[in-house]
Amino acid sequence: MTAGLSTLAAHAVDVQISGAVTLPGIKQLAGHARLSDAALASPLREDAYPLGASWQRTSLRVEQSRLKAGLMFELDSAQRQSQRDHFPALADTIASLRDWLAPMPVTGRQVALLDPRSVEVNAAENWPVADGDAVHYPRRPSTIRVVGAVVRTCTLPLITLQDARNYLDTCKPSPLADGDWIFVIQPDGRIARQGMGLWNRGLAMPLAPGAVIFVPLRETGRHAVSPDLNRELAAFLATQPIGVEEDSR
Repeated sequence: MTAGLSTLAAHAVDVQISGAVTLPGIKQLAGHARLSDAALASPLREDAYPLGASWQRTSLRVEQSRLKAGLMFELDSAQRQSQRDHFPALADTIASLRDWLAPMPVTGRQVALLDPRSVEVNAAENWPVADGDAVHYPRRPSTIRVVGAVVRTCTLPLITLQDARNYLDTCKPSPLADGDWIFVIQPDGRIARQGMGLWNRGLAMPLAPGAVIFVPLRETGRHAVSPDLNRELAAFLATQPIGVEEDSR
């Protein structure tokens, strides 16, 4: 009996459950635990927002640390090039983006279904969890944010079914913004690129509460930046769970 208990303890995993749950804290789960076990380890409060919940994996932090380090290097290089080209407006905008990015944490977030009962019955989404992982359930927000190459970062009331592009009528893009595309980051961390021009304008894209619109820097013409920079910025922003990344611009 003692040997059996020792074996069970050796294979147990500790997962941090936080946010809008009734019993937050570190939960010891049996070996081979899955997302459903973590999601059901503490009942959700009425104000919990499963769509914006985040699974933060220890195994992804090294990869995301490299992504952030690469972004910081690219932004530094682009700023210096803009200064050499005597284009101070772009240099200042890139410096602002770099300073905004710098304090953002490396979370290890992975897109996942985290509604407790839904993930329990969906085998394809019920991934194994590992020791040191964390699951966070935010409260349901009532706003969206517009960030990136904008005159000023905006937090705006969510308008049900409004197309993402229409929020830019209120939160104006910078003259240095790319006029052809925006990135829409839904609260579960999924990213979509939406066309803004007459040549690439697609279907309307409504937002869920807590979504982020990332307005990229110009990718074509004089004083353009690499498309990879915008894509990687959007990818890193998608790792920031609701209630973790705070605006500092």
